[in-house]
Parts: sequence; structure tokens; C-alpha cells
Amino acid sequence: MQKYEYRILHMPTTSITVLNERVNNDVRDGWEPIMMSGNDFLNVLMRRPLDESEQGEQD
Repeated sequence: MQKYEYRILHMPTTSITVLNERVNNDVRDGWEPIMMSGNDFLNVLMRRPLDESEQGEQD
């Protein structure tokens, strides 16, 4: 069964360009945005698969 690591980005919505750049950079690093919420600040829940070597260490 695939295991993931998670993180939350908490960013102001004052600059959509900066937000887009940050999310796009994280996607290139293997992170997948799976949920977004907020008004003045946007919270983005992101996940990426753990490497098989890391999975064995956490079992």
C-alpha cells in the first residue's frame, strides 16, 4: 500500500502569481495538491509518495 508524506502551505492570497509559482515548484518536486481552502489566506494540503526505502523505515 502506498504511503505518503503531507504538508500544508499557508499563503496570503494577495499575489496569485507568487502562489502559482510556489505550487508549481512544489509539483515539480513531486508534491500533489489535494485540497485548498481559505479566503484572505489559502491553505493547500499537499502530499507526495514516500520512497520505498523510507516506507520500510517507518513501518
